[in-house]
Amino acid sequence: MLYIFSETESFTECDLAGLWPLLSEQRAKRVDKYRYFKDRKLSALAYILLRYALIEEKGIDEKVEFEFGPYGKPFIKGLPELQFNLSHTAGGVVCGLSNTPIGVDIADVTASNLDCIKTAMHPAEQKIIALSNDKARTFARFWSMKESYLKYTGTGIGENIYSINFSDFNENLFDYKNGKMQVIECEKTVVSAFCAEALAIKHLTKIDLFEFLIGEPQYGKLAYA
Repeated sequence: MLYIFSETESFTECDLAGLWPLLSEQRAKRVDKYRYFKDRKLSALAYILLRYALIEEKGIDEKVEFEFGPYGKPFIKGLPELQFNLSHTAGGVVCGLSNTPIGVDIADVTASNLDCIKTAMHPAEQKIIALSNDKARTFARFWSMKESYLKYTGTGIGENIYSINFSDFNENLFDYKNGKMQVIECEKTVVSAFCAEALAIKHLTKIDLFEFLIGEPQYGKLAYA
C-alpha cells in the first residue's frame, strides 16, 4: 500500500513532540542532525508513516532500525523480506510497503525545479515540458517517475537519470520494463511508485496519525506538550 501525508505545512513542533516517542534511537539521531525544523519534521514523518504501515499491514508495532544497501537504499534490520521505500519533499511524505521490491518518490510542483531540465530530462521529455500548459507539474511527473524507478533498482539518482525517457507515457498506471509504474496527482505534489503490481492508496491526516499510533486525539495528546 502507498501511504501519503500532505499536511506538512501545518505540522508543528508540538505535533512532532507528540509523535517523537515513535521514533527509534537511530531515526531520532538522524532527525536531530537537521538544523531546520522543516527538514526535521519531514525526516521524522517518513519514519512515522512506515510505523503506521507496518502496524496496519504486518502487525509489527516496534521501533525498527535500518540497514543500507551499497547505494544507500534502506532495509529493515532483521526483516530483509519486508520491502518498503520512503520519500519526502516540502509538500508531502510517502511510504510504500509491498511484498516485492518497491521504489517511491514525491516531487513538489514548483517552477524552481525547471532550472535542471537539461541535466535531468531526456530530450523527448524536454519537448513535452516545453509544450505543456503546466510545465512545473509535467516536470514533477517525469522526475518522480524517474526517481521511483531508480530507487526501485537501488541505484538512486545518478548520471543515468538523463537517459531514462518517460515521454511516451501519459497514463497514471502503465507497464514499464519488469513492473508497473503508478502515478498519483496531488494538489501540490506528484507521487510515483514502481513495483511488481499496483498498490492501494491511503491518504493520511494528522488526526489519523495520532489516533492510530498514539491512541488519543491529536490535541488531547498535545495538551501538555
